[in-house]
Amino acid sequence: MDWSGNDKVFKTYVKGNPKNDGKAPIEKIKGREHIATFEEAEKSDCFGGVLRDGYIDISFDDSEMSERFLAMAKANNWKCLVLKNPDSNHVHSYWKNEQGSVNKKSIIDTKLAVGFIADVHGGATYIPLRVHGVDRFPPVYDIIPGEEYQEVPEELLPVNTQINLWKQDEGGRNDGLSRMAKRLVHDKSGYFDKDTIRRILRNTNKFVLAEPLEEQELKNILRDETFDGIDKVPKLKFWSGVELSQMEIKPVEFIVEGLIPVGLQILASPPKYGKSWFCLDMSISVANGRDFLGFKTNKCDVLHLSLEDRLDRLKQREMQILGDENLPSNLCVSIESATLGNGFIEQLEDFLTIKPNTKLIIVDTFVKVRGETKRNESAYAADSREAGVIKKFADDHNIAVVLVTHTRKGIDPDDPVANITGTYGIVGVADNSIVLSRQKRSDKTTKMSLTGRDVEPDEKALTFDKKHGMWILQDDSYDNFMVRAEIERIRMEYHVGNTRKTIVKLLEDNGGVWSGFCKEIIEKSKEYGIPITLTSQKLGKELAEINGFLDEDGIAHTEISRGKGMTVKHKFEKIEKIV
Repeated sequence: MDWSGNDKVFKTYVKGNPKNDGKAPIEKIKGREHIATFEEAEKSDCFGGVLRDGYIDISFDDSEMSERFLAMAKANNWKCLVLKNPDSNHVHSYWKNEQGSVNKKSIIDTKLAVGFIADVHGGATYIPLRVHGVDRFPPVYDIIPGEEYQEVPEELLPVNTQINLWKQDEGGRNDGLSRMAKRLVHDKSGYFDKDTIRRILRNTNKFVLAEPLEEQELKNILRDETFDGIDKVPKLKFWSGVELSQMEIKPVEFIVEGLIPVGLQILASPPKYGKSWFCLDMSISVANGRDFLGFKTNKCDVLHLSLEDRLDRLKQREMQILGDENLPSNLCVSIESATLGNGFIEQLEDFLTIKPNTKLIIVDTFVKVRGETKRNESAYAADSREAGVIKKFADDHNIAVVLVTHTRKGIDPDDPVANITGTYGIVGVADNSIVLSRQKRSDKTTKMSLTGRDVEPDEKALTFDKKHGMWILQDDSYDNFMVRAEIERIRMEYHVGNTRKTIVKLLEDNGGVWSGFCKEIIEKSKEYGIPITLTSQKLGKELAEINGFLDEDGIAHTEISRGKGMTVKHKFEKIEKIV
């Protein structure tokens, strides 16, 4: 056969190093797409090909295993390239691996699902094609023109197992096949379904065992009971557009109208912002059926898991909120629980059998019920998995679960949700989020940001009543409230400030009319014993800010001229006070 290389499998060719039995290239190949053509490289006594990305080499270092593999490839009509070492009769097979079924670039002496033992190499691997003048080509097995190479079959996927199937005889065939079937059933890769496992083990029986089992024995091993661990794929449930339009779908049920619907809710803020007070007041309000933050509640049983608290402090806070009222009997509290994966959901399930009218569960805080991260699990996957478990519980029971957590420091001031601690895995699973934030920790006003699938996005202003341990919702939006608060701050400073006192005194001393520069106003304030401690420039800015307040006081303020250096002369005149 006249063979001139294989540019589908090999991206380039390179001379081999004769000092290393031709098993390595004579020059560096990493990162290089082209070194030589097949015709250029084959002029050497030692040369080889460089494997393309997306292809793997599965080789067998046993002559009998090589023969059996080749027989299996032909029997299954696999579309691959197979080259043989004429010195040892060992074979190398080449497959596509574009789907990443084999996720390691190099594995030595690994067990394959079918029972063979092989070396597996991917990436820019050097493949010897001629060693000391001895060719390892043409192929002993290849596709025909017009065909494409296939992805590596499931039979040849590496599995981590101690099960030994190669040349098993009568003493271990049944046990080995049964154990491998169960091993593949529980493999987490997702590549082995029921029909695939049956096909793999039939190949094992025919080509790997020392003597194949009789068909009836093999059927007994591959009976349905063996595959109990594989979930059946459910049929897709769907509705036509007409059916959907005619369906009577119950609207979202709210525990706190407009704020807390059934499903998974996130409540987040920086530490020591009053989240626990928020949750406790909500618990008591819902259990009593009274408004919370001005939002109507639907009375129901409540479970409040205050997992960072002590009973004495919890009781003291409840009494502070309620005053002389008694705690509602349908509010249950706890300061401890199991963690996810270690009984938390089971505890909640058990609680609901005792208190079936429970519609609100508050978990303060989420970190206290989190389980252990699984091996090789990303933070996003862990967040999504654990929040997903709690959301499924909430959805299954049609209840609201509020997960309390923290926020990180100001990652995005325009997107409160982005500041919730952890990854977007938590936020992505949650139905709705409530984030408490302030421009400065010392601020008296807190912004409550609402976002989610079932609530209207909004930003509301809250203030905290320390005496009664309760949050108070302000009537206006957060932005409007903050504007009004700033105006009131300036008005208060105006009324008690020395600038107003000085202007009033100037008008009293000058028959209700006075004009002059800022420098003169400052000098007069010192004469009056009510000194203005501003520069002329800053006083000018203040006069512009308080112009409206002067009008309210019955004082007209105008700028009548500009002096040298663009200084401004101000005129004040007593007029009828605006009522």
